[in-house]
Amino acid sequence: MTASRVTVVVDSRYGSTLALARAVASGALSEGAEVRLCRVAIDEPEFSVDSERADFIAAQAEFRALPRATADDLDWAKGIVWGSPTRYGLMSTPLRAFIDEVAPLWRQGALIGKVGAAFTSTGGMHSGNEMTLLSLLLPFMQHGMVLAGVPHSVPELVRTEKGGSPYGATTVTGFDGNRGVDENELAIARALGARVARLSGWVTLEPSSVELAAYAT
Repeated sequence: MTASRVTVVVDSRYGSTLALARAVASGALSEGAEVRLCRVAIDEPEFSVDSERADFIAAQAEFRALPRATADDLDWAKGIVWGSPTRYGLMSTPLRAFIDEVAPLWRQGALIGKVGAAFTSTGGMHSGNEMTLLSLLLPFMQHGMVLAGVPHSVPELVRTEKGGSPYGATTVTGFDGNRGVDENELAIARALGARVARLSGWVTLEPSSVELAAYAT
């Protein structure tokens, strides 16, 4: 296995999803990977938040300090992990806009063979976190990537009482965010980042133009 390169792309509001992103990055670093932690573009106004809350203001200052993710960050990486808050069982609009923005990489086939994984946060246990994870994983499949989840050999996944899923890292923070991100959820996110780093260090990339394939006879 060779040392890998992992890009973590995050959208966050009150800081819970950002906490998962930092844990994912920490897990990848623990496996010797180079890591880029980036944010999506800031989309305002945001109707689902209370912009006067102190925790929102503090979290946004931390979020805005991150570099803005670009297609180059995905092209550089061998492993890509992205995540956002859950919105009605779907990813957030800013992350979806970023995924659309990097469509040229799909035409180039630039991400074929890379490793992809996902994370999300929800207010409630049954607020769509696993549905959101699946929606986050689907673009990776369209790019011809290899999917990574969290195996049940991770002890925290077995004993968690809030977030965490075999499909990716999650946190359940309560509808006003007062439950925070607990140690099991952070451990699961670290395990996911470490696994992406290991797997992406083993894979052989397979870049191949989708456009050329479309016109092949």
